[in-house]
Amino acid sequence: MGNVLSDRVTKTHRLVASEQELREAIGHELAGQDLGEPVIMGGHFMLFEDDATGRLVPGVIEEQHDETMRRRVAGRVGIFPGYTWRLAADLARPYVESGVGARLLLLINDWQYVPRTGRPASELRAEFFEGFTGLPAGYRDDLAAAGLPEDLVLPSRKHPLAFPETWLKYRFQKAADKFVKQGLLEKRFLGADEPEEGVRDTEVAFVDADGNYRTLISCGVTGCAGEITEMIAEVHRAGHRTILIFAPGECLMPVQTGVEIALSLYGLRGMRVVIADPGGSGEMSEDEIYGNLVSVSTFRS
Repeated sequence: MGNVLSDRVTKTHRLVASEQELREAIGHELAGQDLGEPVIMGGHFMLFEDDATGRLVPGVIEEQHDETMRRRVAGRVGIFPGYTWRLAADLARPYVESGVGARLLLLINDWQYVPRTGRPASELRAEFFEGFTGLPAGYRDDLAAAGLPEDLVLPSRKHPLAFPETWLKYRFQKAADKFVKQGLLEKRFLGADEPEEGVRDTEVAFVDADGNYRTLISCGVTGCAGEITEMIAEVHRAGHRTILIFAPGECLMPVQTGVEIALSLYGLRGMRVVIADPGGSGEMSEDEIYGNLVSVSTFRS
């Protein structure tokens, strides 16, 4: 199924019921000679606080040695991080072997489960990223098994191994101010016209071709769509025009919105963005993931 989102952006969508179907769908969407060096986003994980150390650790089941932590991570994200990292590495391999090349992108959710009591969240984040000098052990093993070097990981301008979500959120907040002034985004005031005290709450939204408001920033908080918008812009800035994103199912809609807005607002021409959502909500097996069906959407500009 396909539709035109604007005069420059088109979208196609399908559902798949197995990993084989997913691979075939991705192969179809990434066919052609104009790929350049594709970027594959896999292995996305959240940061959780380790109760024993008080430090933030990757929310990847295979990296947890404490049973309580394993249950916490499993119940929240299931096998999604490790599964999509292995899938990303396996999909990248033929591009690397053929000489086309490929890059892996690691997006880290560094805000959702960061404690809001005790030490400042900014301090916890800074401590984690300062010590994050190598990929998780399981991720390194997966690259080695695929015959791929660790330097295949695409650095961000914030960190050599990762794209931190908080950094992307802050970057989009700054960009949004410019877009509001240009009339490309709409800023609305929330609540009473004359608040008793303080500054009125606002939201910044993108109005799509159908007149629907898609909120990007509400009360100063940037949503997932805004950070994805900035991530796509960063990938384009790095010279890449093709990206495959493995996103958690619960994030699919804001990720799709973020991609659409990035291609429209930033005027990113010649981009191909494929999004698939294999799990991410506690699924512990491939049967669970594909039993719910997996969405594959492709945006072209």
